Amino acid sequence: MTQLLPAREVVTTACTLDCPDTCSLAVTVEIGAGGDRRIVDIDAAPGNPLTDGWICAKVKRHMRRVYAPERVTTPLIRVGAKGEGRFRIATWDEAIGTIADRMREAIGTAGSDSIVAFTYNSSAGAVERASTTEALFAALGAAHVEHTICAHTAGASWDSVLGDLPSADPLDVVHASLVVVWGANPTVSNTHFPPLVQQAVARGARVVVIDPRRTAMADRADLHLAVRPGADTVLAHAIANHWQHTGGIDRAFVDAHAEGADEFLAESARWTLDAAAEVTGLTADDIATLADWWRTSRPAMLRIGWGPERNANGGASCRAILALPVLGGHVGVPGSGVIGSTGHGDVRPRRRWPTIDRPARRTLPLHQVGRWMAPGSDDPVRVLFVQGANPVVMCPDTRAVMAAFSRDDVFTVVHEQVLTDTTRYADVVLPATTAFEIDDVVTSYGSFTVQPVRAVIEPVGESRSNDEVGVALARALGFDWTAPPLDVVADDPGPRVVAVGRQFVDTWPFEGRARLVDPVHGVPRHVPLERSMPLTLISPASPKLINSMFGEFQSPSASVLMHPDDAAARALQAGDRVRVHNAQGSIEVALDVHDATRPGVVVMSKGVWLRHHPEGVGVNALTPDTGDGLVNGACFNDTFVEIERA
Repeated sequence: MTQLLPAREVVTTACTLDCPDTCSLAVTVEIGAGGDRRIVDIDAAPGNPLTDGWICAKVKRHMRRVYAPERVTTPLIRVGAKGEGRFRIATWDEAIGTIADRMREAIGTAGSDSIVAFTYNSSAGAVERASTTEALFAALGAAHVEHTICAHTAGASWDSVLGDLPSADPLDVVHASLVVVWGANPTVSNTHFPPLVQQAVARGARVVVIDPRRTAMADRADLHLAVRPGADTVLAHAIANHWQHTGGIDRAFVDAHAEGADEFLAESARWTLDAAAEVTGLTADDIATLADWWRTSRPAMLRIGWGPERNANGGASCRAILALPVLGGHVGVPGSGVIGSTGHGDVRPRRRWPTIDRPARRTLPLHQVGRWMAPGSDDPVRVLFVQGANPVVMCPDTRAVMAAFSRDDVFTVVHEQVLTDTTRYADVVLPATTAFEIDDVVTSYGSFTVQPVRAVIEPVGESRSNDEVGVALARALGFDWTAPPLDVVADDPGPRVVAVGRQFVDTWPFEGRARLVDPVHGVPRHVPLERSMPLTLISPASPKLINSMFGEFQSPSASVLMHPDDAAARALQAGDRVRVHNAQGSIEVALDVHDATRPGVVVMSKGVWLRHHPEGVGVNALTPDTGDGLVNGACFNDTFVEIERA
């Protein structure tokens, strides 16, 4: 008898992960005899002007998360101590009822402020981010956790200097004669951008990369400036100062389209090439070369990343960097301007939530959860609802975060796809859908596209979306809510490009003038950082993870990278077990020695799950929970350590 092979179907959808590219996906589904559907392949779908043709290795393996052994498939209720990760299976009715009871109790005894919505959802589509869960917390007046951990300072800096001016179109970079990549590593976290840069190179463009590490893009660049972390403000002012003496300031453009230029340039005058070289760790000649190339190259495109924001000078650095295209008049033609986040907040799915009263809500900084929720804290938090986040790994000062999450007087709910380090501290774990199991819509922050997200399989186990959880909780708390249908998917066949216009031609900052001096914070100024240890530890993204996502099956090794000069000074060799330590704590890892980082800067990957460290804590055990001076954004790169043989 001939056995029939399972049928196969290819479904076009889009990636929702926290990455600028937002790839179009072709997902192959195998359909069994009973109609059950299973993902067997994930690849690129055609039609996307940025991502057509290929996708990253991370997403090609995404089905491993969908079917991971750690996948949460039923509600779970804690039976052991917090941190042990011991649970029993529960029904949805029991789980939702228990959560609603604890929320009512918290509101009755401590007010709605005692409920904290730790909802990050950076790898979710637009509907999942603005779900009924969010609507419920708004209706209750629950405390909101502000997303201070990533892009917070950079976004506020853009708003300060350029207002609502959209990013330049990344696709335009092919027309540039100079591309300056400042504090970004697109090869790891924006993989479709480097090929565009290579098209510009093929036409004769130069490339400059500013990064403490010699990344893959820096390795191919015409000039790599390995700036010291936290010194970007100085480098930007030194470029502006050099332009003042070499005719690089476009006075006509500045007079017409900038405010505060004279005050900004007065601060820049402090930073001669030699003075800047001393602070930045660069040579005066290299700074001059960058300034001269930028001055004489038209069109020139700046791609600013999120690296410069990750320290106490983050706001000043980003604001000073953003001022340079304005001062030089490097805007207005294809291949010029500044590429930041292309996120377009005016794009929304056609969905209407119930009309709700919105009580005033207090705001808490996400990266300081170990502080405001510390044992003995006077913060009123009694219920913590975590969704789309892994704070035990992602937040600074891991030991403080673990102590906070160990509190028995705080009822913690985690809505999650897999059993993460954070779920180990939950009182209730709710199974969450992946983006392959729901309909949604997704915008990009690396291109001007909007795409439908389609459910390609049924929800795995009993997993539910953010909407479904929000509606269930709302009903349990007495709200008569139903999630209305999403209609953007049915009539939208694929990627749609959103037209935004060209910077300083079709779109303008504020009333047509960039603000180089912030009305509250003044001119961006460098503040010397107080160092307690000789080495600066930075924790960038790796090729394997989306932050901590996928750490359950493809985590980078727990190791630290050191420059050969620093290793020799400590009589260390590659492969040694070393102790990385500061006053906040210590961790033991393997040592990697290579000149891919500058002297004085050591590197560990962010997002590595704690179970991959023998001591049960990772790099964020060493990072401070301090905030930058502009908007209290996280300062991961203000981590100063010493390293010695273990």
